[in-house]
Amino acid sequence: MNQTNEHNQKLYIETVGCQMNVLDSELVVGAMRQHGYELTEDIKQADTVLLNTCSVREHAEHKIYSQLGRMKFSKRDRPNQVIGVMGCMAQKDQDLIFKKAPHVDIVVGTGQLGEIPQLVDEARSNRERSLAVSLGRRDGSRNEVADSFESYDPLRDPEMRPSPFQAYVRIMIGCDKFCTYCVVPTTRGPEQSRPPSHIASEVRTLAAQGVKEVTLLGQTVNSYKHTENGQLYRLSELLQLIHDTDGIDRIKFVTNYPRDMTVDLLEAVRDLPKVARYLHVPAQSGCDDVLKRMKRGYTIKDYREMMERINSIVPGCAVSSDFIVGFCDETDESFEQSMELIRECRFKNSFIFKYSERPGTKANERMPDNIPENVKRERNNAMLDLQNAISEEDNAEFVGREVEVLVEGLSKQAIKSGDADENALKAQLVGRTDCDRIVVFEGNPRLAGSLTHVDVHDCTATTLIGSIVTRQIQHGSGELLPILS
Repeated sequence: MNQTNEHNQKLYIETVGCQMNVLDSELVVGAMRQHGYELTEDIKQADTVLLNTCSVREHAEHKIYSQLGRMKFSKRDRPNQVIGVMGCMAQKDQDLIFKKAPHVDIVVGTGQLGEIPQLVDEARSNRERSLAVSLGRRDGSRNEVADSFESYDPLRDPEMRPSPFQAYVRIMIGCDKFCTYCVVPTTRGPEQSRPPSHIASEVRTLAAQGVKEVTLLGQTVNSYKHTENGQLYRLSELLQLIHDTDGIDRIKFVTNYPRDMTVDLLEAVRDLPKVARYLHVPAQSGCDDVLKRMKRGYTIKDYREMMERINSIVPGCAVSSDFIVGFCDETDESFEQSMELIRECRFKNSFIFKYSERPGTKANERMPDNIPENVKRERNNAMLDLQNAISEEDNAEFVGREVEVLVEGLSKQAIKSGDADENALKAQLVGRTDCDRIVVFEGNPRLAGSLTHVDVHDCTATTLIGSIVTRQIQHGSGELLPILS
């Protein structure tokens, strides 16, 4: 271990944004531990503060700048403190962060995360600012730009995971779709798939650490493609490669691109028992005119054909989606077409966002953000109400059924109420079905990380509510004994 400090220094890290950012934070923490740091949840006690940022939504950027504003005088009490901004906002705003927050020491883009331990040490010793970012998409050839966005996956840190039994695995970085509203191709760089042998090795490592569920991550994960040792691996072949990893019970992958939802991938979802029957496939709009302005690369006819393909090959597969309301020139008719798509597809759930301009995107440069805020808000609420009603109706279909659940641990309610004793015989637990529906039920906390069966007897729009299935076995004495599944 390369410890640069005589005693462990305290690291505080705050993460905003998507699963990719959560994974980035885990990897950075793993590297910082190797340099003698320990995590703290108290920002006031931290020797190093890292803010992992998102640029997809304006609100996420405001949150980070507000946090930096609150830290304006934090170095008064800790003059050796290092403050760093990392991730997508760092790649996008670069020197602007130093101008808005002069007390920031390092700004590190998504392709330079592996340099953070060294940059922190240098900032602490010389008190000079450091900017480490990748090339812009127009600042070199595709290969040169791609090389400046390094995939950073060397170290894992269980403490930063969603649960001890769940982990994210990056299978690709970047995006080449260039939707007009999106900053990801700029902040994450060109699309690059990792070698399948590296991914399989990482999954084995995670399984050895007790992980039961892995979620494969990519901006358009089903676009994965990599040739290794003369063999072409698409996502379907990658799923086959890692499927039989000892210890892994469930495999998910997000986020999917509609045009790349191929037959071979759906057949892999159908035929591989450990792969979840769940697909997240953003539609963004139900109107062809809006999709064209968004440069999404497909029509609603294409999306409907994809849904028919999913339902035909993987019956019962749950599908969730994303929608943006109030995009440039969205009419009442355009919005109603999105509502109709939700009624028709009956998504398990939808993530619904009001459009906000993002600097550096084509929409920001060339299209007016001309939908009033109150109209955006009304459309957002109406779509949310429709989706919630559909989710509740479809969840009701599970009442009276038995479902297999991967137990994640104590529910948020159990933790919030203080009923979070890991040694208790019974507490409210939470888990998910293989079609990604959340289930809460009472059980022994030691069930966390296991597969169990639950009888569903109630539901809400977001949650199935049930009780553990008990079965009877014949004891050697002839007595029938109840056991938990």
